[in-house]
Amino acid sequence: MDHAELLTVFMFVCAFVGTLVSLILAFVSPVLRHANRLLSVSLFSVALFALTSALLINHSIFLVPHLFRVNMPLHYLVAPCAYLYVRAVLYREIRFRRFDWLFFVPFGLHTLELLPFLLHSAAYKYQYLEGLLVDVAGVTKQQEGLLPAYYHPVLKMVFGTAFVLLQWRLLWQFSRRADAASRHENHALLRWLRLFTLLNTLLYPPVLLAMVLPVHNTYATVFAVCALGSYLLVTSTLLFFQPQILYGLRQLPAAPRAAVAGAPASTAPDLARKEDPARAHSLSEERREAYRALLEGHMQQEPFRRKGYTIKDLATEISVPPHLLSALINQEYRMNFSDFLNRYRVDYVKARMGRAEWRQLTLEGLALEAGFSNRTTFFRAFTKLAGCTPTEYLAQIAPSA
Repeated sequence: MDHAELLTVFMFVCAFVGTLVSLILAFVSPVLRHANRLLSVSLFSVALFALTSALLINHSIFLVPHLFRVNMPLHYLVAPCAYLYVRAVLYREIRFRRFDWLFFVPFGLHTLELLPFLLHSAAYKYQYLEGLLVDVAGVTKQQEGLLPAYYHPVLKMVFGTAFVLLQWRLLWQFSRRADAASRHENHALLRWLRLFTLLNTLLYPPVLLAMVLPVHNTYATVFAVCALGSYLLVTSTLLFFQPQILYGLRQLPAAPRAAVAGAPASTAPDLARKEDPARAHSLSEERREAYRALLEGHMQQEPFRRKGYTIKDLATEISVPPHLLSALINQEYRMNFSDFLNRYRVDYVKARMGRAEWRQLTLEGLALEAGFSNRTTFFRAFTKLAGCTPTEYLAQIAPSA
């Protein structure tokens, strides 16, 4: 297998892994959908570039000529979506801000600019590719749309570098404004965001190198392509090893005590504002869904088994203000926090009643294991939520136990 074949296989692998991760982020991740979909678009844009590069290297692009240059406008989505992802995670944003659409203007304009070429027939593109692929290194230096050669590569380079700098500025401002407890609590998440931003930073020097070297320098172009593939592979691998990010961020950053200096009012986390509990119904459906996913995901870790567990403890652990958490439980589950907690405790007891490994415990002992403080509280909660006493329930399941 020669170098070209190895590079082709590498880029195909990168494209596959990147596409898989972007699909998981877009459709599987249950919480922080806005942020994760932004990351999904950024990764998918790079993955499509990796796929197109692999097809160009081994000339398989002739099998799918309509795919050529489809990825070009998407280059303008990589950097702004990465920046908006970091901002959405740091400040718990669940939708775009008023003027965020401006970040996507270059993508829209470049799409319109390339539209005549994209609408051409396969025969036209086939003929165009035959002349172009005489020198693979020259692919990145061909004219894109109406602007002369080099204009779009330079614009993409400047565009991407500007957003990388904005990402670092976001992280610096957040770290400076957040208190020590917040930084410690969210150390793992902040570390991921810094690493992600560092990978974005390292993405552009190889591209710059390929731009400034002569057109016949194939090695520079190959190096740039490998760098993009490596960025995709490393980012995707890191996400796979952090399932709490890939499948849903359960722990959100605690809000800074003050808004970032000079930032718009909407930059300050909405969750940090003191809201009237009576207005909890004004929460958007997306936010309620995100809170519910956070809550139910955390309850799978069985925090209810701790005695004296309060709504304040739960709110702190999932980074949701207590009054909003209380309103969520009242609206979504039609019960107060005490009944909500006891429901999990009762279900815990019911799941273990009759099991051989639990038979050495009395009902009171099992209740204490579930987090109830005493026998009376357990019997009262069980009867209310199960519709019968623990003894009656045990008699019902005895034949099948």
